[in-house]
Amino acid sequence: MIVEANPEDIDELFELWLELMQHHQGMHKVFKCKPNHENALKAELLKRIREKDTKVFAYEEEGDCVGMMICHIRQGINGFELSRKGYIAETIIKEAYRNKGIGQELFEAARNWLQDKGADHIELQVSVKNAGAIKFWQEIGFSASTQHMVLLLN
Repeated sequence: MIVEANPEDIDELFELWLELMQHHQGMHKVFKCKPNHENALKAELLKRIREKDTKVFAYEEEGDCVGMMICHIRQGINGFELSRKGYIAETIIKEAYRNKGIGQELFEAARNWLQDKGADHIELQVSVKNAGAIKFWQEIGFSASTQHMVLLLN
């Protein structure tokens, strides 16, 4: 069952979010967490839960949070045809619950909320090393529009 997260859910959601962060640690340095990162990351997640233009959807099964999707809406540049950007920031499904349609259900909830908020398109970023996530998003209908590149400095 999909529920809208609230600040009281922070501990359970944070545990799930950490799983996502840990999954990405070896993919690129931009995903590396600092030592003793828990308080800063938990504060960031709590801030997102409280933002009016952000929604955190959680998937609960038998009282356990097994999936989460964070999305928000942003006003883009008015000169562009697509100027109301829906954005999916993070998605995580516990490994034991993957390939059961939970990601699709979370996306439908996010898409409906973003459309209700006036989004005219949805964007997201996926690690180029996360083949499973790329396949998931392509099957939903997403396609690449840009190549996100990173240059590490000292």
